[in-house]
Amino acid sequence: MQKAASTEKSYQEFIESIVDTNKVWGLTNNDTWATSSSGEYEDIEVILFWSEQEYATACAEDDWSSYKAESISLVEFLENWCVGMFGDELLLGANWSPDLTGKEEEPLVVALDVVNQLKQKGITLEFTQYDSQEEFEEQLIEALEDDGDSEDA
Repeated sequence: MQKAASTEKSYQEFIESIVDTNKVWGLTNNDTWATSSSGEYEDIEVILFWSEQEYATACAEDDWSSYKAESISLVEFLENWCVGMFGDELLLGANWSPDLTGKEEEPLVVALDVVNQLKQKGITLEFTQYDSQEEFEEQLIEALEDDGDSEDA
C-alpha cells in the first residue's frame, strides 16, 4: 500500500512541477523516445516522461545508456504527445524511478490533470492547435467521456 501512495505522490509532483517549469523531460536516442512495457496491461507500451532532467538522466542506464535527457514545452507535451499517445493507445509513465516503477496513466487523464493544475495556479497556456486552453479542456473531457462509453459497451 505504501508503494501506491509513493507512486501517487510522485505523480502529483510530476503534474505540479511541469506546470511550474513549463517543461517535460524524456529520454531520447536520435528520434526514439524511451518506452517500457506496461506492468499492468499486456501488449501496451508506456512512454516515459519526467518532471526534472535529473530524474530522466537517472534512468539512462542499461538499454537506455545511449539515451540523453531532452525537454519539450508543456504545450507540445499536451497537444502533440498526450493527444497523439491517446490516439495510438499508449500509456504515459510519469516520473518513473530507475527501477522502472511508477504510475501508468491514460495520456488524456494526465493532460486533464495538468489543465486543472494550470487553472488552480491561474496560468493560461497559449496553444497552437486549439483556440484556447478552455477548448483544449473541453476536447479532453469529450474524448474521455467517449472513450469511457466505448469501454462499457
